[in-house]
Amino acid sequence: MTRERPFDPGLQPERTLLAWQRTVLSLVAFVTIGVRLTAPDRGAVAVATGLVGLALAITAYLGVRFRYRRAHVALTRNASLPQVGAWPLAALAGSTVLLGLLAALYLAEGLRFGL
Repeated sequence: MTRERPFDPGLQPERTLLAWQRTVLSLVAFVTIGVRLTAPDRGAVAVATGLVGLALAITAYLGVRFRYRRAHVALTRNASLPQVGAWPLAALAGSTVLLGLLAALYLAEGLRFGL
């Protein structure tokens, strides 16, 4: 396996990819924690919400890897940048919304019991 030379000596595309990966990883961790906290009280609703949130986060991860790879190939070949679309951003936003829903379910349960 040969190592490709990065396009940018400052590694800006690589740093951007790493930032996206950290964002998705933290989202996966918090969705998992949200399911753990809400599942005892909300059961299948919390688990289903968490699974959809995790699926969207994984979709966002795969999307940013795909975007990076296409941009890297285009930049190293002096080609124009491809139009990939915003679907990784939409997946990340959807997963974040579901994390917020899990947090609301957790808070609603706490308020119901006067905690």
